[in-house]
Amino acid sequence: MNPRDLKHRAMQVADKVGVAEPLRATRLAFAPQYVRRDMRDNELMKSLIGSLLEPDSCCLDVGAHGADVLREMVRCAPLGRHIAYEPLPELHAVLLEEFPMVDVRRAALGREKGTAAFVRVIDSLGYSGFRKQDYPREMRTEQTEVQVDVLDEALPEGWVPRLVKIDVEGAEMDVLVGGIETIRRHRPVIIFEHYKGSARHYGTTPAMVHELLVEQAGLRIFDIDGNGPYSRNQLEQTFEEGLLWTFVAH
Repeated sequence: MNPRDLKHRAMQVADKVGVAEPLRATRLAFAPQYVRRDMRDNELMKSLIGSLLEPDSCCLDVGAHGADVLREMVRCAPLGRHIAYEPLPELHAVLLEEFPMVDVRRAALGREKGTAAFVRVIDSLGYSGFRKQDYPREMRTEQTEVQVDVLDEALPEGWVPRLVKIDVEGAEMDVLVGGIETIRRHRPVIIFEHYKGSARHYGTTPAMVHELLVEQAGLRIFDIDGNGPYSRNQLEQTFEEGLLWTFVAH
């Protein structure tokens, strides 16, 4: 069992015996700042999902690896038709086993349909992506090949997303470009990560993200704390500071 699964199982046991919240508080108090921010973002995402979804809402999870967000989508919208994308076979298999009610697709999303080189981070699969980047510590990597779909071409007829979550280690612009018509047509709430440390490896800037989502799609961008709507300059400043990387467009 990998460390991510062990952590999830341990927290499940802690929930059952009533000590989960003290454990989370202890972890939070001693964790580095970026870990505390990430933990806070996850809790805020869960609250947002709970407030947004109806029992039959449909959701799209792009980069579902950890399954925390997908798990919350299924819990809050048990009657929804959910779709999840995860290109790595071992992570895809875990998702298939836990979520038989979800359309779990072994592919990534991008601008063009086909196959592409993909960097598998052996020591922490959640960091895997199309480009090698700066990791928190020294990690072993290897190159593999994955299937790539285009969002605008991949959704079932009549399927309307209420919520889209994108966590793709810097490749968020490719997902958004490939899904721009879906976004314009259905205007889902989009939770996405946009972090300087990963986005720069794709040549993606906050100005590009703002132009696509705000000027082309007609959405507004907020941070996960609820601040906004962000102007282009404000998004650029937050991106450069690197202290917050989870945003919500709607």
